Amino acid sequence: MAYTGRVADSDNGLRLVHDLDALLLRRPYAVLGFGGWIDAGFAATGAVRYLVDQLDAQLIAELDPETYYSFTDTRPRVQVQGNSRVPQWPRVEWFAARTPTDVEHDLVLFLAPEPNLRWRTFTHVMLEVLQRLNTEVVISLGAVLAPIHHRARVSMRGRATTDELRQQLRRRRLRSGNYQGPTGITTVLLAAAQERGLAGFSLSASSPNYLANIPNPRVSAAPLRTLSDIAGIPLPLGEIERDARALVEQVDQSLASQPELREAVERLAEMADLSEPSPPESAPEPQGPPPELPSSAAVLRELEDFLKDLRQNNGGSGSEPGNN
Repeated sequence: MAYTGRVADSDNGLRLVHDLDALLLRRPYAVLGFGGWIDAGFAATGAVRYLVDQLDAQLIAELDPETYYSFTDTRPRVQVQGNSRVPQWPRVEWFAARTPTDVEHDLVLFLAPEPNLRWRTFTHVMLEVLQRLNTEVVISLGAVLAPIHHRARVSMRGRATTDELRQQLRRRRLRSGNYQGPTGITTVLLAAAQERGLAGFSLSASSPNYLANIPNPRVSAAPLRTLSDIAGIPLPLGEIERDARALVEQVDQSLASQPELREAVERLAEMADLSEPSPPESAPEPQGPPPELPSSAAVLRELEDFLKDLRQNNGGSGSEPGNN
């Protein structure tokens, strides 16, 4: 990532790629996807990246990661270019996407790994950019690992900062839960947005914990459908839904040849059915580190081999999208 353009605030590392005031976006909604702890199955970053690609979104701003990341925690990746090994630094990017003229809201799309440092400064810079774009609503996407079957309906939780948005979530039977404990950057961000009078809501989906390191388009598609419904913005979801069906079929085929692993996965589904009293639309919020698969060490070893084969079949995908 080269920082050769005009820096709007050298202390905070913000670089404007485009004149924000000249964009003239129409009452934009901002959709945020953070990688890391709150991105199980790469569902949140995968969803936002999908919108960036499908809507031909334009890069409008980026943030120097030096200020906000500990590179021993969020490590750069290396790529071979000719005879050189080139580090690829974590990318923090805002995009603008215009919707059809008969739609009321354009979109601002944001992608980044969850920052390691200076959360309050990071949040301030983020919201300053969004408010300069006249953003009306901030929407954060997330996903957590849960003991659910890969074919089960993707369950979600939602939390909103205004009465109107809470009603929208209640109509869709999306509960907020009452979790208290360690939290992610999106909680801090929505609280700061609320203090500024900027409305917002979050959607958190559940992702099968035995597919933890596999990009899961099925979990990405679910919050995008809900987002489209609430915001009244039609989204082109055909391709991601086809990818979701293909992944489910691939997992089924892999499990079919491994009876013990298939039995463990089906047992996991039965356990979730017995232990989850809330409606299927809800999903657990993160309560500390993602839960481990409750099975024997032997089954875990089989799972590791299964996931390794699945990643190889997917062309080696499984790198963190926020670092691409």
